[in-house]
Amino acid sequence: VHHTATHLLQSALKLTIGEATSQAGSLVDFDRLRFDFNFHRPLSEHEILEVEGLVNRWISDATPLQTQVMPLVEAKRAGAIAMFGEKYEDQ
Repeated sequence: VHHTATHLLQSALKLTIGEATSQAGSLVDFDRLRFDFNFHRPLSEHEILEVEGLVNRWISDATPLQTQVMPLVEAKRAGAIAMFGEKYEDQ
C-alpha cells in the first residue's frame, strides 16, 4: 500500500509543479512512508493541497492499477521512472 502511495505522490507532484521535480529518496515502512524530492523552491500551501487532493481522489476513486513485468530497457521506454543509483533487476 505505502509503496504504491509513493508512485501516486510522485505523479501528483509532477502534475502539480511539473517535470522539474524528481524523487530523491523514500522510506516505505509498515505504517508510514516518507517521500523525499528535489524542487527549486518550497511548495506553496495551494500546491500542497492540490497534491494531497489528487492522491486522495485517485485512492477514493479506486483508480485501476496495472502491473507489467518487462525488461528494464523496455520499461524505461514505456515511461517508467528509475532513480539514479538504484539497482534494478533486468525485469
